[in-house]
Amino acid sequence: MRLLLIHADYLEFKATEKTKIAEDTDVLEGRMEECLTVFTAVEREDEGNVEGIIKNALEEITKIAKNLKVNNIVLYPYAHLSSDLASPEVAKEILVEMEKRLKGIGYNVLRAPFGWYKSFKISCKGHPLSELSRKITGERIERDEGEREKRESTLYLLDVEGERLIELNRENIDEILKDGDLKALAYKELGLKNKEEGRGEPPHVRYIREKEICDYEPSSDHGHFRWYPKGKLLRDLLGDYVYNLVVEYGGMPVETPVMYNLENRAIREHADKFGERQYRFIQGDKELMLRFAACFGQFMMKRDMYILPRYLPLKLYELSTYSFRYEQRGELVGLKRLRAFTMPDMHTVCLNMEQAMEEFENQFWMCLKTGEDLNIPYSVIFRFTEDFFQENRDWFFKLAKSYRRSSRRWRN
Repeated sequence: MRLLLIHADYLEFKATEKTKIAEDTDVLEGRMEECLTVFTAVEREDEGNVEGIIKNALEEITKIAKNLKVNNIVLYPYAHLSSDLASPEVAKEILVEMEKRLKGIGYNVLRAPFGWYKSFKISCKGHPLSELSRKITGERIERDEGEREKRESTLYLLDVEGERLIELNRENIDEILKDGDLKALAYKELGLKNKEEGRGEPPHVRYIREKEICDYEPSSDHGHFRWYPKGKLLRDLLGDYVYNLVVEYGGMPVETPVMYNLENRAIREHADKFGERQYRFIQGDKELMLRFAACFGQFMMKRDMYILPRYLPLKLYELSTYSFRYEQRGELVGLKRLRAFTMPDMHTVCLNMEQAMEEFENQFWMCLKTGEDLNIPYSVIFRFTEDFFQENRDWFFKLAKSYRRSSRRWRN
């Protein structure tokens, strides 16, 4: 079984047409708010252990629901998650039983009808745990290690004056955070709705069309843009700005392919951790993927290099035009969320942890310079493990104090 789990502000659907395997039902449309939407594909291998599949799927769904503190669950049959589907009879049996058992333990459940063509709308919350994928088997639940770490994460404010950490949560965030940009970032990280954030389409979507900067290309896949002359000029100028910034810093520009062969074990392992949101396809006897970042090419390049300690830190930079992520159609919003995008990507090889921390600090200031140069408001967030923070506590607060002294926002 394949699951794609979306923490959503809402999901709504409407059945539009029957297929030959459609179930008879009166539930042909529905809407649920503040929900965990579970897009589900039952696979051929699940037929050998139906009970194990149901048990493990429900265990994973309820764990995620409890972690997200949601009581509303949408079960949505979604055959597109797999190319090796179970028989319609078994798939319907499993979905109906999952609905029954979830209701039996107190969840509000909306199940979209099986075997119907449906239109749907979804609003993904967009926090780090709002999009998860799972491969369920009868024996065990396979999950990404990175997602396990995210589930256990906690958000803190670095109190520079008192040199202490203040844990942020739903109850205290408005009282503690006064800066609007920082509060918006914290709301997003905690998966909360920002009361100050507007609803509907972001203003930039109308702006980029009115000013003829760019727009969706209707003859391409959803989330792919065409860039008009003014927009292309803006992108090129921004690319030149970042190029000069990186080269002056000592970065070396490279160019790597946009497509990779998944027969390479290292590439497959890295790609599989990213989940279902990839462009993958078969060409001849090869399974290929379009990159979702420039990591693959840079890692392969560094692997084949002869690197001596005196060459370090070694900084390779690529403006990845393009990278691809197969975001859900209902989540695509202008330039904020799309499927083909340009991303400046630099990876640095360091000699040891001391050098790595020094490089991090240098690149931290380089990143903040872009906000100052382009007059773009920004806020800063660090991601760290508890052990690393405790071992380097003084370094974190030194960096935070330096930022506070030098930032234009604090000076003003």
